[in-house]
Amino acid sequence: MTDLFREVEEDLRREHFNKLWQKYGVYVLGLALAIVILAGGIAGWRAWTHSARVEASARFQELLAEAEKAETPQAAAAAFAEFAADTTNGYEVLARFHQADRHLAAGETDQARAAFEAVANDGAAPDILRGMATIKAGLLLVDNLSHDDMKARMASVMKDGSPWRPHALELLALSAMREGAWSEANANAAAIIANPLSPAGLRDRAYVIQALAAPHLPRSVTEPAAPAAADAEEDATPVQTEEQDAAQEDAPEVPAETE
Repeated sequence: MTDLFREVEEDLRREHFNKLWQKYGVYVLGLALAIVILAGGIAGWRAWTHSARVEASARFQELLAEAEKAETPQAAAAAFAEFAADTTNGYEVLARFHQADRHLAAGETDQARAAFEAVANDGAAPDILRGMATIKAGLLLVDNLSHDDMKARMASVMKDGSPWRPHALELLALSAMREGAWSEANANAAAIIANPLSPAGLRDRAYVIQALAAPHLPRSVTEPAAPAAADAEEDATPVQTEEQDAAQEDAPEVPAETE
């Protein structure tokens, strides 16, 4: 009797499983197939990106060698620009920096600034490289850009903790000096000196900025204290009274010593 009940129970389970499989079996197979395809796609994508990076690295090294042999800096800059436009593996940022350097070597300041700004405005580029490009572009504009425009350009690297903040402060100090804002230039130089992230060379230039700004700064409140002290010493000189004058007149004269 027990075996009969067991067989009936197994038949019911089998029948229930068959119904579930008929109802949901297609979905289970589809899910399994999707997992296999997804895993294969991820593996394929990783292999493709690795291959693309290796290829870009090799092409970039070739481009560096070719740039050294280029007839003109303009030709090398054009080659780097073409490479930057065709790749998206991070090497386009390095190519833009080399492109800008070649433009500078050719005296093409505007083209170099445009290459630096392309990196600075690239949201996919690392922040450290975007900040460097911002500073390099600012160096090319500091002699012509207004102080307010320079502030706007340096806003992205003026955050606390930014490694480019001291360099941005130097550019702001220089633009302030050009417009005669000596107090602001001095304050920016003081901020450079107080910043522990400031390189030694940059800190030395900040002292030079302070020295140049010093003659144009308003006198501090404590400086006029010296004349006042002199007046106080003069007032403290003892005044001889009439009684002292009379006593000196009545005093006997001391004969002069003779040899």
